[in-house]
Amino acid sequence: MKGTMSLRRTLRLSLTVLLAVFGLITAVASYVMAGDEADDFFDNQLRQIALYVWDLPDGFRADTIVAPPHDIEDDFLIQVWDDDGTPVMSSDPSVAMPRGGATGLSDVTVAGTGWRVYTAIDPTRTVQVSQQMEVREELAADASLRATIPIALLIPLSWLVLNWIIGRIIGRLDRVAAEVAGREAKGLAPIPTEAAPVEIRPLISAMNDLVQRLQSALAQQRRFVADAAHELRTPLAAISLQVNNLMAAIGNDSKYAPRIADLQAGSARASALVGQLLRLARFESSTARQQEQRIALLPLVIESLERFAPLADHRSIDLGLEQDATPMVEGVVEEIRVLLDNLIDNAIRYTPAGGTVDVILRDDAAGPILQVRDTGPGIPEASMPRVFERFFRASSAEIEGSGLGLAIAKAAADRNKVILTLANRADRSGLCATLAFRPPAGT
Repeated sequence: MKGTMSLRRTLRLSLTVLLAVFGLITAVASYVMAGDEADDFFDNQLRQIALYVWDLPDGFRADTIVAPPHDIEDDFLIQVWDDDGTPVMSSDPSVAMPRGGATGLSDVTVAGTGWRVYTAIDPTRTVQVSQQMEVREELAADASLRATIPIALLIPLSWLVLNWIIGRIIGRLDRVAAEVAGREAKGLAPIPTEAAPVEIRPLISAMNDLVQRLQSALAQQRRFVADAAHELRTPLAAISLQVNNLMAAIGNDSKYAPRIADLQAGSARASALVGQLLRLARFESSTARQQEQRIALLPLVIESLERFAPLADHRSIDLGLEQDATPMVEGVVEEIRVLLDNLIDNAIRYTPAGGTVDVILRDDAAGPILQVRDTGPGIPEASMPRVFERFFRASSAEIEGSGLGLAIAKAAADRNKVILTLANRADRSGLCATLAFRPPAGT
Protein backbone atom coordinates (compact mmCIF):
# COMPACT_ATOMS: atom_id res chain seq x y z
CA MET A 1 0.00 0.00 0.00
CA LYS A 2 1.42 3.33 -1.03
CA GLY A 3 2.03 5.87 1.71
CA THR A 4 0.04 9.07 1.58
CA MET A 5 1.80 12.43 1.48
CA SER A 6 0.70 15.23 3.77
CA LEU A 7 -1.01 18.29 2.33
CA ARG A 8 1.87 20.47 3.52
CA ARG A 9 4.49 18.34 1.76
CA THR A 10 2.34 18.09 -1.37
CA LEU A 11 2.00 21.87 -1.58
CA ARG A 12 5.69 22.42 -0.95
CA LEU A 13 6.75 19.86 -3.54
CA SER A 14 4.26 21.15 -6.12
CA LEU A 15 5.31 24.77 -5.64
CA THR A 16 8.99 23.83 -5.72
CA VAL A 17 8.56 22.03 -9.03
CA LEU A 18 6.37 24.87 -10.36
CA LEU A 19 8.89 27.55 -9.36
CA ALA A 20 11.77 25.54 -10.80
CA VAL A 21 9.99 25.03 -14.14
CA PHE A 22 8.83 28.65 -14.39
CA GLY A 23 12.25 29.90 -13.30
CA LEU A 24 14.00 27.76 -15.91
CA ILE A 25 11.64 28.88 -18.66
CA THR A 26 11.97 32.53 -17.62
CA ALA A 27 15.76 32.29 -17.36
CA VAL A 28 16.08 30.71 -20.82
CA ALA A 29 13.70 33.28 -22.32
CA SER A 30 15.56 36.14 -20.62
CA TYR A 31 18.88 34.75 -21.78
CA VAL A 32 17.73 34.53 -25.39
CA MET A 33 15.99 37.91 -25.36
CA ALA A 34 18.95 39.63 -23.69
CA GLY A 35 21.27 38.09 -26.30
CA ASP A 36 19.07 39.35 -29.14
CA GLU A 37 18.90 42.80 -27.61
CA ALA A 38 22.68 42.83 -27.20
CA ASP A 39 23.11 41.93 -30.88
CA ASP A 40 20.78 44.75 -31.90
CA PHE A 41 22.65 47.13 -29.63
CA PHE A 42 26.04 46.18 -31.07
CA ASP A 43 24.72 46.54 -34.65
CA ASN A 44 23.44 49.98 -33.76
CA GLN A 45 26.87 50.81 -32.32
CA LEU A 46 28.45 49.92 -35.63
CA ARG A 47 26.04 52.25 -37.45
CA GLN A 48 26.62 55.08 -34.97
CA ILE A 49 30.41 54.81 -35.23
CA ALA A 50 30.20 54.80 -39.01
CA LEU A 51 28.11 57.97 -38.85
CA TYR A 52 30.63 59.73 -36.62
CA VAL A 53 33.57 58.59 -38.75
CA TRP A 54 31.72 59.94 -41.76
CA ASP A 55 32.00 63.44 -40.31
CA LEU A 56 35.66 63.26 -39.23
CA PRO A 57 37.80 66.24 -40.32
CA ASP A 58 40.39 65.87 -43.04
CA GLY A 59 43.74 64.57 -41.88
CA PHE A 60 42.24 62.62 -38.86
CA ARG A 61 44.39 59.68 -37.85
CA ALA A 62 43.09 57.01 -35.48
CA ASP A 63 46.61 55.90 -34.56
CA THR A 64 47.24 59.23 -32.86
CA ILE A 65 44.54 58.55 -30.18
CA VAL A 66 46.00 57.56 -26.81
CA ALA A 67 43.61 55.06 -25.17
CA PRO A 68 43.89 53.59 -21.65
CA PRO A 69 45.15 49.99 -21.33
CA HIS A 70 42.58 47.52 -22.62
CA ASP A 71 42.15 44.32 -24.60
CA ILE A 72 43.06 45.12 -28.23
CA GLU A 73 40.61 42.46 -29.44
CA ASP A 74 37.75 44.55 -28.04
CA ASP A 75 38.55 47.46 -30.39
CA PHE A 76 36.45 48.18 -33.43
CA LEU A 77 38.14 47.99 -36.80
CA ILE A 78 37.49 51.29 -38.64
CA GLN A 79 38.32 51.65 -42.33
CA VAL A 80 37.82 54.49 -44.83
CA TRP A 81 38.17 54.45 -48.63
CA ASP A 82 37.89 57.40 -51.06
CA ASP A 83 35.51 57.52 -53.98
CA ASP A 84 37.77 55.47 -56.26
CA GLY A 85 38.36 52.74 -53.63
CA THR A 86 41.77 53.88 -52.40
CA PRO A 87 42.28 53.17 -48.66
CA VAL A 88 42.37 56.40 -46.70
CA MET A 89 42.48 55.10 -43.09
CA SER A 90 42.49 51.83 -41.14
CA SER A 91 42.60 51.55 -37.36
CA ASP A 92 44.40 48.19 -37.70
CA PRO A 93 46.17 47.74 -41.04
CA SER A 94 47.19 44.19 -40.04
CA VAL A 95 43.62 43.01 -40.63
CA ALA A 96 42.99 42.55 -44.35
CA MET A 97 39.28 43.34 -44.16
CA PRO A 98 37.85 43.61 -47.70
CA ARG A 99 35.78 46.61 -48.68
CA GLY A 100 32.03 45.97 -48.74
CA GLY A 101 30.11 46.43 -51.92
CA ALA A 102 26.84 47.76 -50.47
CA THR A 103 25.60 49.78 -47.51
CA GLY A 104 24.42 47.54 -44.66
CA LEU A 105 25.38 44.80 -42.19
CA SER A 106 27.17 41.60 -43.12
CA ASP A 107 29.18 38.75 -41.61
CA VAL A 108 32.74 38.33 -42.88
CA THR A 109 35.45 35.84 -42.04
CA VAL A 110 39.07 37.01 -42.28
CA ALA A 111 41.97 34.66 -41.48
CA GLY A 112 39.64 32.33 -39.65
CA THR A 113 38.15 35.08 -37.47
CA GLY A 114 34.49 36.03 -37.78
CA TRP A 115 33.55 39.70 -37.99
CA ARG A 116 30.33 41.67 -37.94
CA VAL A 117 30.70 44.50 -40.49
CA TYR A 118 28.69 47.64 -41.20
CA THR A 119 29.47 49.38 -44.50
CA ALA A 120 28.33 52.92 -45.37
CA ILE A 121 28.89 54.00 -49.01
CA ASP A 122 28.25 57.38 -50.65
CA PRO A 123 29.65 59.00 -53.84
CA THR A 124 32.65 60.54 -52.04
CA ARG A 125 33.90 57.72 -49.79
CA THR A 126 33.22 54.43 -48.03
CA VAL A 127 33.29 53.96 -44.21
CA GLN A 128 33.39 50.48 -42.76
CA VAL A 129 33.22 49.54 -39.04
CA SER A 130 33.90 45.92 -37.97
CA GLN A 131 33.71 44.02 -34.66
CA GLN A 132 34.88 40.49 -33.88
CA MET A 133 32.01 38.01 -33.47
CA GLU A 134 33.74 36.39 -30.50
CA VAL A 135 33.78 39.69 -28.62
CA ARG A 136 30.11 40.32 -29.43
CA GLU A 137 29.16 36.83 -28.23
CA GLU A 138 31.09 37.25 -24.97
CA LEU A 139 29.46 40.59 -24.28
CA ALA A 140 26.02 39.25 -25.22
CA ALA A 141 26.48 36.19 -22.98
CA ASP A 142 27.58 38.40 -20.11
CA ALA A 143 24.51 40.63 -20.56
CA SER A 144 22.26 37.58 -20.73
CA LEU A 145 23.70 36.09 -17.56
CA ARG A 146 23.26 39.39 -15.74
CA ALA A 147 19.61 39.35 -16.81
CA THR A 148 19.10 35.88 -15.29
CA ILE A 149 20.77 36.62 -11.94
CA PRO A 150 17.70 38.37 -10.43
CA ILE A 151 15.54 35.42 -11.49
CA ALA A 152 17.96 32.95 -9.89
CA LEU A 153 17.83 34.97 -6.66
CA LEU A 154 14.06 35.38 -6.70
CA ILE A 155 13.34 31.63 -7.02
CA PRO A 156 14.63 30.64 -3.52
CA LEU A 157 13.26 33.86 -2.04
CA SER A 158 9.85 33.13 -3.55
CA TRP A 159 10.06 29.57 -2.23
CA LEU A 160 10.75 30.83 1.29
CA VAL A 161 7.87 33.30 1.13
CA LEU A 162 5.47 30.68 -0.26
CA ASN A 163 6.64 28.20 2.36
CA TRP A 164 5.83 30.74 5.06
CA ILE A 165 2.40 31.35 3.50
CA ILE A 166 1.74 27.60 3.32
CA GLY A 167 2.74 27.28 6.97
CA ARG A 168 0.26 29.99 7.92
CA ILE A 169 -2.52 28.37 5.87
CA ILE A 170 -1.85 24.84 7.13
CA GLY A 171 -1.47 26.24 10.63
CA ARG A 172 -5.15 27.17 10.56
CA LEU A 173 -5.97 23.57 9.67
CA ASP A 174 -3.68 22.37 12.47
CA ARG A 175 -5.58 24.53 14.95
CA VAL A 176 -8.86 22.96 13.83
CA ALA A 177 -7.29 19.49 14.16
CA ALA A 178 -6.02 20.35 17.65
CA GLU A 179 -9.51 21.53 18.59
CA VAL A 180 -10.98 18.21 17.47
CA ALA A 181 -8.21 16.12 19.06
CA GLY A 182 -8.56 17.93 22.39
CA ARG A 183 -12.24 17.09 22.74
CA GLU A 184 -13.50 14.40 25.05
CA ALA A 185 -15.32 11.44 23.54
CA LYS A 186 -18.56 12.61 25.13
CA GLY A 187 -18.25 16.23 24.06
CA LEU A 188 -21.45 17.41 22.41
CA ALA A 189 -20.53 20.97 21.51
CA PRO A 190 -20.03 21.46 17.75
CA ILE A 191 -16.60 22.22 16.36
CA PRO A 192 -16.37 26.02 15.89
CA THR A 193 -16.06 27.15 12.27
CA GLU A 194 -15.19 30.81 12.83
CA ALA A 195 -11.40 30.27 12.82
CA ALA A 196 -11.45 27.65 10.07
CA PRO A 197 -10.75 28.47 6.41
CA VAL A 198 -13.88 28.93 4.31
CA GLU A 199 -12.91 25.98 2.12
CA ILE A 200 -13.14 23.43 4.95
CA ARG A 201 -16.17 24.83 6.74
CA PRO A 202 -18.51 22.49 4.81
CA LEU A 203 -16.37 19.57 6.01
CA ILE A 204 -16.53 20.77 9.62
CA SER A 205 -20.30 21.26 9.35
CA ALA A 206 -20.64 17.72 7.99
CA MET A 207 -18.50 16.40 10.86
CA ASN A 208 -20.62 18.27 13.40
CA ASP A 209 -23.75 16.81 11.89
CA LEU A 210 -22.24 13.31 11.93
CA VAL A 211 -21.14 13.68 15.57
CA GLN A 212 -24.62 14.82 16.56
CA ARG A 213 -26.19 11.82 14.82
CA LEU A 214 -23.73 9.44 16.47
CA GLN A 215 -24.34 11.00 19.88
CA SER A 216 -28.06 10.69 19.36
CA ALA A 217 -27.74 7.02 18.36
CA LEU A 218 -25.49 6.26 21.33
CA ALA A 219 -27.81 8.06 23.72
CA GLN A 220 -30.75 6.12 22.33
CA GLN A 221 -28.84 2.86 22.77
CA ARG A 222 -27.93 3.71 26.36
CA ARG A 223 -31.51 4.65 27.14
CA PHE A 224 -32.70 1.36 25.69
CA VAL A 225 -30.19 -0.64 27.76
CA ALA A 226 -31.04 1.27 30.92
CA ASP A 227 -34.80 1.05 30.35
CA ALA A 228 -34.65 -2.64 29.46
CA ALA A 229 -32.50 -3.45 32.49
CA HIS A 230 -34.76 -1.40 34.73
CA GLU A 231 -37.90 -3.11 33.42
CA LEU A 232 -36.33 -6.55 33.93
CA ARG A 233 -35.51 -5.96 37.58
CA THR A 234 -39.08 -6.39 38.78
CA PRO A 235 -39.93 -9.66 36.96
CA LEU A 236 -36.53 -11.11 37.83
CA ALA A 237 -37.04 -10.22 41.47
CA ALA A 238 -40.44 -11.86 41.33
CA ILE A 239 -39.00 -14.97 39.68
CA SER A 240 -36.24 -15.17 42.29
CA LEU A 241 -38.82 -14.86 45.08
CA GLN A 242 -41.01 -17.55 43.56
CA VAL A 243 -38.03 -19.89 43.13
CA ASN A 244 -37.05 -19.38 46.75
CA ASN A 245 -40.62 -20.07 47.84
CA LEU A 246 -40.70 -23.19 45.68
CA MET A 247 -37.43 -24.43 47.15
CA ALA A 248 -38.75 -23.85 50.65
CA ALA A 249 -41.96 -25.69 49.79
CA ILE A 250 -40.44 -28.85 48.33
CA GLY A 251 -37.47 -29.05 50.68
CA ASN A 252 -33.91 -30.10 49.99
CA ASP A 253 -34.75 -33.81 49.97
CA SER A 254 -37.04 -33.63 46.97
CA LYS A 255 -35.86 -35.12 43.71
CA TYR A 256 -36.61 -31.76 42.13
CA ALA A 257 -34.27 -29.89 44.46
CA PRO A 258 -31.22 -29.94 42.10
CA ARG A 259 -33.28 -28.55 39.24
CA ILE A 260 -34.77 -25.89 41.46
CA ALA A 261 -31.22 -25.00 42.62
CA ASP A 262 -30.12 -24.58 38.99
CA LEU A 263 -33.11 -22.35 38.37
CA GLN A 264 -32.22 -20.35 41.46
CA ALA A 265 -28.62 -19.92 40.28
CA GLY A 266 -29.79 -18.85 36.81
CA SER A 267 -32.13 -16.31 38.32
CA ALA A 268 -29.29 -14.92 40.44
CA ARG A 269 -27.02 -14.63 37.41
CA ALA A 270 -29.77 -12.84 35.44
CA SER A 271 -30.32 -10.41 38.30
CA ALA A 272 -26.56 -9.76 38.54
CA LEU A 273 -26.41 -9.14 34.78
CA VAL A 274 -29.25 -6.65 34.95
CA GLY A 275 -27.50 -4.87 37.81
CA GLN A 276 -24.32 -4.67 35.75
CA LEU A 277 -26.22 -3.30 32.76
CA LEU A 278 -27.78 -0.60 34.89
CA ARG A 279 -24.40 0.29 36.40
CA LEU A 280 -22.76 0.42 32.96
CA ALA A 281 -25.55 2.60 31.56
CA ARG A 282 -25.16 4.99 34.48
CA PHE A 283 -21.37 5.22 34.07
CA GLU A 284 -21.58 5.78 30.31
CA SER A 285 -24.27 8.45 30.54
CA SER A 286 -23.43 12.13 30.69
CA THR A 287 -25.90 12.88 33.47
CA ALA A 288 -24.90 14.70 36.64
CA ARG A 289 -22.68 12.71 38.99
CA GLN A 290 -21.62 13.00 42.59
CA GLN A 291 -19.13 15.59 43.66
CA GLU A 292 -15.49 14.51 43.46
CA GLN A 293 -13.55 14.54 46.71
CA ARG A 294 -10.28 13.50 48.30
CA ILE A 295 -10.36 9.78 49.00
CA ALA A 296 -8.11 7.62 51.15
CA LEU A 297 -7.47 4.71 48.77
CA LEU A 298 -6.26 2.09 51.27
CA PRO A 299 -9.56 1.79 53.23
CA LEU A 300 -11.48 1.28 49.95
CA VAL A 301 -9.06 -1.46 48.92
CA ILE A 302 -9.40 -3.21 52.28
CA GLU A 303 -13.22 -3.04 52.05
CA SER A 304 -13.16 -4.62 48.59
CA LEU A 305 -10.83 -7.38 49.76
CA GLU A 306 -13.11 -8.13 52.71
CA ARG A 307 -16.13 -8.37 50.40
CA PHE A 308 -14.42 -10.86 48.11
CA ALA A 309 -12.54 -12.83 50.76
CA PRO A 310 -15.39 -15.42 51.14
CA LEU A 311 -15.42 -16.02 47.36
CA ALA A 312 -11.63 -16.39 47.33
CA ASP A 313 -11.77 -18.87 50.28
CA HIS A 314 -14.48 -20.85 48.53
CA ARG A 315 -12.25 -21.19 45.45
CA SER A 316 -9.10 -21.83 47.55
CA ILE A 317 -7.46 -18.68 46.21
CA ASP A 318 -4.86 -16.79 48.21
CA LEU A 319 -6.10 -13.16 48.21
CA GLY A 320 -3.58 -10.75 49.64
CA LEU A 321 -2.52 -7.09 49.89
CA GLU A 322 0.90 -5.51 49.52
CA GLN A 323 1.20 -1.81 50.27
CA ASP A 324 3.98 0.57 51.06
CA ALA A 325 1.95 3.79 51.04
CA THR A 326 -1.41 5.21 52.08
CA PRO A 327 -2.08 7.53 49.15
CA MET A 328 -4.90 9.99 48.68
CA VAL A 329 -6.70 10.21 45.34
CA GLU A 330 -9.43 12.35 43.85
CA GLY A 331 -12.72 11.01 42.48
CA VAL A 332 -16.20 9.76 43.36
CA VAL A 333 -16.13 7.22 46.20
CA GLU A 334 -18.85 4.93 44.84
CA GLU A 335 -17.33 4.82 41.36
CA ILE A 336 -13.83 4.09 42.68
CA ARG A 337 -15.34 1.31 44.80
CA VAL A 338 -17.06 -0.21 41.76
CA LEU A 339 -13.77 0.02 39.84
CA LEU A 340 -11.85 -1.89 42.53
CA ASP A 341 -14.62 -4.47 43.00
CA ASN A 342 -14.79 -5.32 39.30
CA LEU A 343 -11.04 -5.78 38.95
CA ILE A 344 -10.73 -7.97 42.05
CA ASP A 345 -13.85 -9.96 41.13
CA ASN A 346 -12.54 -10.48 37.59
CA ALA A 347 -9.16 -11.67 38.90
CA ILE A 348 -10.76 -14.19 41.29
CA ARG A 349 -13.13 -15.55 38.64
CA TYR A 350 -10.35 -16.26 36.14
CA THR A 351 -7.81 -17.64 38.62
CA PRO A 352 -7.94 -21.45 38.99
CA ALA A 353 -8.31 -23.09 42.41
CA GLY A 354 -5.12 -22.89 44.44
CA GLY A 355 -3.93 -19.73 42.67
CA THR A 356 -3.15 -16.30 44.05
CA VAL A 357 -4.52 -12.79 43.57
CA ASP A 358 -2.33 -9.98 44.87
CA VAL A 359 -3.41 -6.36 45.23
CA ILE A 360 -0.36 -4.06 45.29
CA LEU A 361 -0.66 -0.43 46.36
CA ARG A 362 2.21 2.00 46.04
CA ASP A 363 2.86 5.68 45.58
CA ASP A 364 4.68 6.68 42.37
CA ALA A 365 6.21 10.02 41.46
CA ALA A 366 3.38 10.66 38.98
CA GLY A 367 0.64 9.53 41.38
CA PRO A 368 -0.74 6.50 43.25
CA ILE A 369 -0.53 3.12 41.48
CA LEU A 370 -2.70 0.09 42.23
CA GLN A 371 -2.12 -3.30 40.60
CA VAL A 372 -4.24 -6.46 40.70
CA ARG A 373 -2.16 -9.49 39.71
CA ASP A 374 -3.57 -12.99 39.29
CA THR A 375 -2.22 -16.39 38.27
CA GLY A 376 -4.94 -17.13 35.76
CA PRO A 377 -4.57 -17.90 32.04
CA GLY A 378 -4.14 -14.27 31.04
CA ILE A 379 -5.58 -12.80 27.84
CA PRO A 380 -4.47 -13.75 24.30
CA GLU A 381 -2.57 -10.85 22.75
CA ALA A 382 -4.91 -10.89 19.74
CA SER A 383 -7.85 -10.23 22.10
CA MET A 384 -6.21 -7.40 24.05
CA PRO A 385 -7.64 -4.57 21.91
CA ARG A 386 -11.20 -5.80 22.59
CA VAL A 387 -11.09 -6.62 26.31
CA PHE A 388 -13.03 -3.48 27.27
CA GLU A 389 -15.89 -4.14 24.84
CA ARG A 390 -19.24 -5.04 26.34
CA PHE A 391 -20.04 -8.77 26.40
CA PHE A 392 -16.63 -9.67 24.95
CA ARG A 393 -15.04 -12.65 26.69
CA ALA A 394 -11.50 -13.64 25.79
CA SER A 395 -11.32 -16.72 28.03
CA SER A 396 -13.14 -20.02 28.07
CA ALA A 397 -16.92 -19.96 28.20
CA GLU A 398 -16.78 -22.44 31.11
CA ILE A 399 -15.76 -19.58 33.41
CA GLU A 400 -18.85 -17.86 34.78
CA GLY A 401 -19.21 -14.27 33.70
CA SER A 402 -21.14 -11.84 31.49
CA GLY A 403 -18.30 -9.97 29.76
CA LEU A 404 -19.34 -6.68 31.39
CA GLY A 405 -16.92 -6.47 34.32
CA LEU A 406 -14.01 -4.91 32.46
CA ALA A 407 -16.34 -2.66 30.45
CA ILE A 408 -17.78 -1.31 33.71
CA ALA A 409 -14.29 -0.91 35.18
CA LYS A 410 -13.15 1.01 32.10
CA ALA A 411 -16.19 3.30 32.20
CA ALA A 412 -15.66 4.01 35.91
CA ALA A 413 -11.94 4.66 35.35
CA ASP A 414 -12.63 7.09 32.51
CA ARG A 415 -15.20 9.02 34.55
CA ASN A 416 -12.63 9.50 37.32
CA LYS A 417 -9.67 10.16 34.98
CA VAL A 418 -7.92 6.99 36.10
CA ILE A 419 -5.70 5.24 33.54
CA LEU A 420 -6.59 1.53 33.39
CA THR A 421 -4.23 -0.82 31.52
CA LEU A 422 -4.12 -4.60 31.22
CA ALA A 423 -1.04 -6.68 30.45
CA ASN A 424 -0.09 -10.32 30.66
CA ARG A 425 2.46 -11.08 33.33
CA ALA A 426 6.02 -11.56 32.14
CA ASP A 427 7.18 -13.75 35.07
CA ARG A 428 4.45 -16.39 34.67
CA SER A 429 0.92 -16.91 33.35
CA GLY A 430 -1.59 -14.42 34.63
CA LEU A 431 -2.92 -10.91 34.13
CA CYS A 432 -1.86 -7.63 35.69
CA ALA A 433 -4.42 -4.81 35.82
CA THR A 434 -2.86 -1.42 36.62
CA LEU A 435 -4.67 1.70 37.83
CA ALA A 436 -2.78 5.01 37.62
CA PHE A 437 -4.65 7.49 39.80
CA ARG A 438 -4.36 11.25 39.69
CA PRO A 439 -3.27 12.84 42.95
CA PRO A 440 -5.64 15.32 44.60
CA ALA A 441 -5.41 18.92 43.41
CA GLY A 442 -2.83 20.96 45.26
CA THR A 443 -0.57 18.03 46.18
